[in-house]
Amino acid sequence: MKTLRIGIVGAGRMGHTHASFLREEPDVQITAVCNWSLPRGEEMAAEWGANVYTSHREMLRNQEFDAVYVCTPTYNHAEIALGVLGQGIPAFLEKPISLDLPLMGALWRLAKARNSLVSVAFHWRYTRACQEAQRLIGNEPIALVNLRWYWTRPPVRWMWNRALAGGQIVDQNIHLVDLSQALAGDVESVYACYNERQSNFDDGFDNWDAYALTLRYKSGAVGNCTGTYALYPEIQDTATADFALRDRLLRITEAGLDVMTPSGVAHTPNEGAFRAGVNRAFIEAVRTGDPTPLRAGLWEGIHSTAVVLAANQSARTGLPVKVDEFLAQQAGIRRNE
Repeated sequence: MKTLRIGIVGAGRMGHTHASFLREEPDVQITAVCNWSLPRGEEMAAEWGANVYTSHREMLRNQEFDAVYVCTPTYNHAEIALGVLGQGIPAFLEKPISLDLPLMGALWRLAKARNSLVSVAFHWRYTRACQEAQRLIGNEPIALVNLRWYWTRPPVRWMWNRALAGGQIVDQNIHLVDLSQALAGDVESVYACYNERQSNFDDGFDNWDAYALTLRYKSGAVGNCTGTYALYPEIQDTATADFALRDRLLRITEAGLDVMTPSGVAHTPNEGAFRAGVNRAFIEAVRTGDPTPLRAGLWEGIHSTAVVLAANQSARTGLPVKVDEFLAQQAGIRRNE
């Protein structure tokens, strides 16, 4: 059995999270770790007997890889991914793709030209709840989508800065937006209202406090997406995605799927660790060269990123934004071109 050589760029929280799932794959070896802070990179590399770098360019020059995970802060995902795909290496990208729309466009064009294998870390798509919901919905129309995620000031300080992380809708609620696109189809337009300095007066907090989006889907469904950074760290409110159909409500949380009908509630629990599925699918795609296991490739990642960045644009201008036009104008991307 061939050993798959994996490089990881970013030895922080998500780098360690994904590495923990790679331990479950018998033919996978992390052979290099790159992190701007050398001590943190050395600590992670020592767990695997891997080489350590502080420059992803140097890492890509010095070693050969079967795949590279990009688990850095949002603001340099696309730049690193361009280097990875430029070497012809499959890439696993943490979300969102980028806050820089022209850079995201360059990444799309390179990936298309190279027929690159790319997975974006939208792990909700790989859950049993999402797959069962897809089966139950089938071709039935969805009337209403309601997405909600309440939270507190992010524990990672760079995320307090909207210029670096994009705000909660971009950094966190993007998971629910992407899940909704998996079930209700692409978002056509978004209108957003945000507020700031209503509750968060901490020094250094440069972000919005609360977010309210109205979504229209190409399928005809309408929806809402709300979030806040105003609450306390111990808040136990679960991220929730509701889908209202004729005489049925499908509710997805991290725990699983609840289907509510006049006859009662049927629960389908999720199985295994929450992020296991997305990692398992990516490694299988790398193993075989077949992208079929991937439920969120680069296009899905780009379109979900475009929706949340369009929401930020709407909040700034006070006007609704058509997502495909926004993507074409700002990033030069049309899916079929």
